[in-house]
Amino acid sequence: MHLVFKEFVMETILCPTDFSPSSENAIRYANKLAQHMSSRILLFHTIYEPVGTELVSDTGLPYPEPRIEADYRRKKQEKLNYLKKDLEKATIGLPVTYKTRIEYGLFKNTIPQLAKELPADLVVLGYKGVGGLKETYLGSATSDIIKDAPCPVLLIPRQIPFKPLRKIVFATKFQGEPFRDVQFVLKLAGLFDAEILFLHVLTKPSVENEVVAEDELERLKKRLPYPHATFYTEVNPHIEEGISQFCRRHHADLLVMGYHPRSFWQDLFSQDYTQEMAYHTYLPLLVIHNLN
Repeated sequence: MHLVFKEFVMETILCPTDFSPSSENAIRYANKLAQHMSSRILLFHTIYEPVGTELVSDTGLPYPEPRIEADYRRKKQEKLNYLKKDLEKATIGLPVTYKTRIEYGLFKNTIPQLAKELPADLVVLGYKGVGGLKETYLGSATSDIIKDAPCPVLLIPRQIPFKPLRKIVFATKFQGEPFRDVQFVLKLAGLFDAEILFLHVLTKPSVENEVVAEDELERLKKRLPYPHATFYTEVNPHIEEGISQFCRRHHADLLVMGYHPRSFWQDLFSQDYTQEMAYHTYLPLLVIHNLN
């Protein structure tokens, strides 16, 4: 029985920015991607507005005074407008619509809220590309956004420019799958006629485990309606290292991983890795959600 995927159109891409080099690089990556689909890009900035010392009013009741100056928001809006105009000049593919928006609060909260409100088809975030999967998934604001976002989240390392996707590595653990956003990956791959390399990493060499993995991959192959898919099993005691080495060996352009319950990632990263920075931190990382 084949999986049935609903029609998917990437209409809205949410691009948060703090005006840092990493966020602006991510926006330019998203802009190049959008030009292949005639999408809308929303440039979004969050202002965290701390509250000052409580003061006493004429009535004797205390009230808070924001510390941010009145023109602070205006300055940020001017930066967004400048970025918008710069992107408009750089658009040479399909037409892209650009909008800007500012909200107050913590970006780990405002980004998922806005993604739900729009709704967004994709959130694109820039990051420094250090620390590996452990820091990406656990104990960070990025992990909160990934967990709460209603759509896939694409993480772009600071130094990575856009290039057409040719090879997409999809790391799978089978359990808890299929993902609700698999159609997104297929759509993305189809735009570039890219190959999807499905990868399952075994932590221990075992004939029985390898047979089970091969059977699962074969079952997945029969269910996926995509002609350019290949399937691999690797053995490595460290899953993160195994994924990284595979991506390097196959010259991947994008790594796809699913968001699972926190308990799974705690198990995955229970060991204290001392290896060098994982190769995938030099790759765009697309995180999708499962059906649960």
